[in-house]
Amino acid sequence: MVPIVPTFTKILAATDFSEDSNLALGYAEEFAKKFGAEIIVLHVDQPLAPVMMTPELGPAMDVGAMSRIGEEQRLLAQRELDKIVGKLRDTGIKTRSLLKVGSPFLEILHTSQSESADLIVLGTHGRTGLAHVLMGSVAERVVQKAGCPVLTIRHPDRKFKHPLDK
Repeated sequence: MVPIVPTFTKILAATDFSEDSNLALGYAEEFAKKFGAEIIVLHVDQPLAPVMMTPELGPAMDVGAMSRIGEEQRLLAQRELDKIVGKLRDTGIKTRSLLKVGSPFLEILHTSQSESADLIVLGTHGRTGLAHVLMGSVAERVVQKAGCPVLTIRHPDRKFKHPLDK
């Protein structure tokens, strides 16, 4: 059997602008240099949940205010994406950004399909216990459902602790 040699022409690098994501972007950059691949830097902005308030707690926030807050949040995210893309382009890597609104893992999967990504690279926060149950794991769900290889990067400071270790 002839071994399969992977080639990557389009890498989807998902970011939430955290230290974990920045580390993962470094890996995406190295893969892009090695394979001459394009990097698509994706940030998914989660829509603000409507706030329900009772008259006893104070006035409810109007829809217009919620909309303005969401728009400001997306403008800040786009500025961060532009910085990342600028740095990558300065190194000679073909790069572009996408800003989506929705569920992070669904948007990552949808974008990887619509862009025909050969590889998805993302950081993982390594949450465990209740935080993992409540927040879920975007990386875990992407790994389970993606139609292409997924490289997850855990920050080296976050060591795995086996539940039976004391």
